[in-house]
Amino acid sequence: MASWLNQGVAKVLVDAASSEDLELERVVVAVSELPASRVVLRIPVPALHAREVADLKEKLARLEGTASGVVLVIDQANLTQEEGFEALFTSLQALRKSVDDNFLFAMEMSAGDDSAVAITRIEEFHHKNIHVVCPGYCTGEGEDQVDMVTEDGQAMVDAAQTFVKCLRTDRPDGLFTTVVADEAGVALGLVYSSKESILAAVASGRGVYYSRSRGGLWKKGESSGNAQKLIQLDMDCDSDALRFTVNQTGAGFCHLNTRTCWGHDGGLRALEGMLTSRREQAPAGSYTKRLFDDPELLRNKLVEEAQELAEAESVPDVAGEAADVMYFAMVRCVAAGCKLSDVEKMLDRRALKVKRRPGNSKAYRISAANKILQTKNMQSSQSSAASLSASQVSDQN
Repeated sequence: MASWLNQGVAKVLVDAASSEDLELERVVVAVSELPASRVVLRIPVPALHAREVADLKEKLARLEGTASGVVLVIDQANLTQEEGFEALFTSLQALRKSVDDNFLFAMEMSAGDDSAVAITRIEEFHHKNIHVVCPGYCTGEGEDQVDMVTEDGQAMVDAAQTFVKCLRTDRPDGLFTTVVADEAGVALGLVYSSKESILAAVASGRGVYYSRSRGGLWKKGESSGNAQKLIQLDMDCDSDALRFTVNQTGAGFCHLNTRTCWGHDGGLRALEGMLTSRREQAPAGSYTKRLFDDPELLRNKLVEEAQELAEAESVPDVAGEAADVMYFAMVRCVAAGCKLSDVEKMLDRRALKVKRRPGNSKAYRISAANKILQTKNMQSSQSSAASLSASQVSDQN
């Protein structure tokens, strides 16, 4: 499990054979060396009568320091049953209230024989901060809407329809405020979504919203060419606002041809855009283009600027040298076809490691860098000597 976490898995789902004390103690020992924030326990439970609920409350209290959440597997119930459902719902609410709000609390059960009823039940659980795990599917663009079932004939729920059902809004027009962001979380604009536009976005994998001025679906990029690939769709903590995380193509999101509705990017995002443009079409005498065309020069500048950053002391000097390093590092990235978002993903992935190497410096790398710096110093000295000699000749004449 530790190796999975080291490779970037956000959380591991660990199965317990039962909810008996001895089995839970065995599982606790098995995950004891893993960070609790990265562990979710999957526990089968019997029918949730009053005695079982009281017992589970005590067990969940003990597990909060071991895991960040639980999935309770309820085999003897399904989402569409009528008999005993209200009692089950009440019991699960009591268990939910017994743990911290940030503790993931989910229950896993069959969807039964009616997906529409199951989706309504999932909505009820969602608004009580109880997550539901059950078989589901997504319909692709152009595919017919059909009811899907599992191999044993149980209903499956449409994930997009279920997502929409769990949203709520107090707007008279029934729309949902939607923030559109790029992979780095930078807000590109503020729009509105309808139930239909959300379903269309999920089915097409694109940025699709609701246009109040047109009174219908707005498929971003359909006329401008500045299309969006949908990466992730989230609702906020109150389930009344959305965030579309997208890969924005073309000039940008805004109708004024800026990347965001608040103007152009700054910082590293702006630098990346400029470097990409320079690589494709650089003005005459562009130093950036020279770096793209001369890998050895780029390598030497990276080593040189890294050394200057290591030796800088004042805040302005450190900031200046760090900016130089980032500039040359971004040139290297763009030259290799590596995006800033790729670098950010790698940083996020490494932050998830639970076992780390010592991180000692590498002697052979330091030696190689010193050779580059020595060569550069020799070239600089020779250049200075040549300039001095030329100056002396000029004075004599």
